[in-house]
Amino acid sequence: MEFIDFFGIYWLIIKYLIYFAAIIILLSSLDDFFIDCYYWIRRVWRKITVYKKHPPFNVNELYKNEEKPIAIMVPAWQETGVVAEMAALAASTFEYYNYHIFIGTYPNDPDTQAEVDQVVNHYHNVHKVVTHDPGPTSKSDCLNNVIEQIFMFEKRHNIEFEAFVLHDAEDVIHPLELKLFNHLLGKGNDLIQVPVVPFERKWYEFTAGHYEDEFAETHGKDMLVRESILGFVPSAGVGTALSRKAIKKLVELHDGEVFILGTLTEDYNLGFELFRENMKLIFARVPVTIEYTAKNAFGKPVTRKKEVLVAVREFFPSTFSTAVRQKSRWIIGIVFQGWKSIGWNYPGLATKYILFRDRKAIFTNLANLLAYFLVLNVLIMMFYAKMTTDTWWYPELVPPGSFLWTLLILNAFFLLNRVVQRMYFTYLNFGVRGALLSVPRIIWGNIINIFAMWRATVQVLNIKSGVNNLSWDKTTHDFPVNTTLSMRLGELCLEHNLLDHTELDKVLEEQKVTHKPLGMILMEKSILNEEDLTKLLSIQNDLEYIDVGADELDHSAIKKADPYILLEHDILILKKHNGIQPFVSSGQVVDVVVDKCESVLKNNIELFITKSSTIESLQHQTLFKDLSMDEFRQLKMILKHKMLPKNIMPQILSHREQTGDDLITSCQYFGFLPAGQLQRIYI
Repeated sequence: MEFIDFFGIYWLIIKYLIYFAAIIILLSSLDDFFIDCYYWIRRVWRKITVYKKHPPFNVNELYKNEEKPIAIMVPAWQETGVVAEMAALAASTFEYYNYHIFIGTYPNDPDTQAEVDQVVNHYHNVHKVVTHDPGPTSKSDCLNNVIEQIFMFEKRHNIEFEAFVLHDAEDVIHPLELKLFNHLLGKGNDLIQVPVVPFERKWYEFTAGHYEDEFAETHGKDMLVRESILGFVPSAGVGTALSRKAIKKLVELHDGEVFILGTLTEDYNLGFELFRENMKLIFARVPVTIEYTAKNAFGKPVTRKKEVLVAVREFFPSTFSTAVRQKSRWIIGIVFQGWKSIGWNYPGLATKYILFRDRKAIFTNLANLLAYFLVLNVLIMMFYAKMTTDTWWYPELVPPGSFLWTLLILNAFFLLNRVVQRMYFTYLNFGVRGALLSVPRIIWGNIINIFAMWRATVQVLNIKSGVNNLSWDKTTHDFPVNTTLSMRLGELCLEHNLLDHTELDKVLEEQKVTHKPLGMILMEKSILNEEDLTKLLSIQNDLEYIDVGADELDHSAIKKADPYILLEHDILILKKHNGIQPFVSSGQVVDVVVDKCESVLKNNIELFITKSSTIESLQHQTLFKDLSMDEFRQLKMILKHKMLPKNIMPQILSHREQTGDDLITSCQYFGFLPAGQLQRIYI
């Protein structure tokens, strides 16, 4: 046979491969199109029926529930530089009080343990767990160790957690997340999943950027549809709350353990197991209106409002290799291990359909690989034909009007629909720029998925042949916020010979029982006076101690600032000096508060520290002089413990003034301060 004959056969094979790829892609596109249609029809239907009968959910309702005890579980293997920042930020920003964070570490990971110890020393409700076995084992094994320690903690402290929340070491948790879980658990839900929203990256970071697009569409549309169709909501592994009932059921199913060992997607499996046990699983997509400062067309700062989701924020891999590793882990767990462990033998077409959607990647990635290969072949042939006149011509690969022609026209339509859908949902989270970038990132995302499927397939084949075993093939993480954990107050007291180790141990034991600030206990025992305590705090927080008088206050700046933020964080604003706006507080102020105040005042801020009694007296005179001192202190306690939203406070104070009721009665008139919270105010 001549070379040209072999080439003719090759070209015929190309044609049949086009048929194969086009049919697979069409079937997958029809599946996606069904989800699209279901979402939009449901959305329109709910707008003209449900939303007319029921007003949109008001997040202020979240503050009206008793706070149930919640345990947050964080597995950490080699998370130095990440886990401390995550725990410290969460502990300082949560709009919730009744929670504990349990961080799982490994005996052969001393660096992560040391970092966790720093946070544990600063926050009484953060706890370190050390696993029985050295790492890396698996995320499931680490979480099982954490759960075991949580149960022991419950027995020691006579407490029962009502919710168990899954998070990773790199997560930035929304301040209202626990309040949302608390509210929804009260409605009989057993698994609650909130959206995951990746942090926006630079325009050229296509690898990290494609996660933005995929999560925007999956958590903006697909999860809502699958909840509506079937009620099966898989856990994302982060931002997931499990009821105590769900945990008990999982313990019962797994002979004393909660998470299945030997799987790389324990979160997906537990979601399906709870669904199979007829528990209630929901996807909670709840927007919150926030105010922010921006410049108008004339360059002047204006206050605007926008809606943001109660969601988990985190950085995703930014390099090709780490993205492939992460996605291959997901594919092994959901497609290969899920196919084997969960199977298909479940009643109901809807169940089989959702399982098919979760596992179709094994076919669609192959079809996408073929499609790219075929397009490359056709482009090379077209280029060669353009560049030379000595070209053999064969019958058209895709004759107009043929069956293959029709297939490709349909696929082109569905591809356009896919692009439009992706752009729309990316736009909702990341604006116009994100929507435009999502188009080329579709191609790059497909390439990552193809390589991830290849890697996953090779790993599974190696496991079957006994070449390798699965372990925690984790990716490294970044955290977007830097926090500083300073020397403990007790250590400073020892350093300055204010008490000895025996006295400190006694005081710390008392603190474990009362949960009072250590400084307050030291003052009650006359070990320190207030000025000495404040000067120690100035050393601890690296802030200059100053004395402040009423004549030094900047009343115009105070009027611009949010009085409730000033009260919550014990802040006074002093007169500007040399272009610097001095802020004085009784302790360290978190960076997010400083940044917010700087954006309002348009001045650089420098922090100082002074006595708490001075701040209390001046704040009472300046901010809330109409309140009695008892009411002023109650308001401060309410704000510090996040017992109600700040935006409702003007209405409460107005009601108090009009009716003559006291502050607590006015709060309760609007449905806030249930018994448990009220008890904390009077402690």
